Amino acid sequence: MGLTRIRSILLLFLVSVIAYSPVTIYVNAQTTSGLVCVSRVSYSCPIVQPVYTGRPGTQLSVNVVVQGAEPFDAYSVVIGVNSSILQPVGVNATGGLLPNINSMICTGGQGDPCAYWLGLGPGDVRVAGWGSVTNTTGVDFTVSSSGSISNQSVTTGLLFTITYEVRAETKGTQIVLFDQVSPSGWSCACALFSNSVKGESFQSNVQGGWFSNSSLLFGDVNGDCRVDLLDVVLILFAWGSMQGSVNWNPSADLNGDGKVDLIDFYAAVMNYGSVC
Repeated sequence: MGLTRIRSILLLFLVSVIAYSPVTIYVNAQTTSGLVCVSRVSYSCPIVQPVYTGRPGTQLSVNVVVQGAEPFDAYSVVIGVNSSILQPVGVNATGGLLPNINSMICTGGQGDPCAYWLGLGPGDVRVAGWGSVTNTTGVDFTVSSSGSISNQSVTTGLLFTITYEVRAETKGTQIVLFDQVSPSGWSCACALFSNSVKGESFQSNVQGGWFSNSSLLFGDVNGDCRVDLLDVVLILFAWGSMQGSVNWNPSADLNGDGKVDLIDFYAAVMNYGSVC
């Protein structure tokens, strides 16, 4: 057994102990399959990053969904927010593809379970899930006496739902997905999966989202207390611009990321017809 293999085994043991779950994820997974995203629905990923909203003092539920991934029976992923704006309060796997989850909510305060994880901080939540290997129809894998596996379709569906308490107003803050595999800081812009039946692991691409709850009507670019065609036109006129551009319009930058793009257009369309 080579030195690299020994190190991998030790690291896997450390991860399983700290994550409080029986999940086995190979940190050196080289293949990429599927997409993990934040989504308003539980069955697919949106084309562009969704923009959520909510008043301070209310709660917000965000689905984390996997789409088009190879079959798996374990995963780990971190979802991160600005904790001064969104405070994580709970995670559940109701309706999820895998029934068992453990979550580690980073608080930054006394007794923070993430205190020794160099890459995690307040607002980050690491979730590990496990269960029977399922496909999109929820049918468990069957293994024949010869070792062959059936029902090997790709997997799409809900991983878990996370609930936040909205704490403050903001023009825009990101909801990001990544994974922090070990306390020493190894991380990736991905989610990690494994299939114990096949003895394989892989990673997925990730797509986050945005949160905005400015006191102005969301999508009302011109400030006339309604979201209508004129607002959409103003966004299109400022399309592709950023601060310093000739056609830059900060009011058209709905999610506050410093540019006017498809996310802003999508947000206005989703709120089309709203009035104060």
